[in-house]
Amino acid sequence: MSVIHASRHITQQHCLNLRHKGMYVIDSYESEREAIEPTAFWCACTQKSFGPDGDPVRPADCTGERKCCEH
Repeated sequence: MSVIHASRHITQQHCLNLRHKGMYVIDSYESEREAIEPTAFWCACTQKSFGPDGDPVRPADCTGERKCCEH
């Protein structure tokens, strides 16, 4: 059975606008998916690899400390 991952979050502490390619695929191999780290991140606001503040978009950076972060 295929599972659609509809979560908008990477984890609860990340910005709602942080996106990665793994969020938009249908995946029936849950355990394998968890082992693969997505490599392309972008901001839903800018549709680029940088946020509205001009800084890079990465899970380590897109947290509540950024002024543009939405929870």
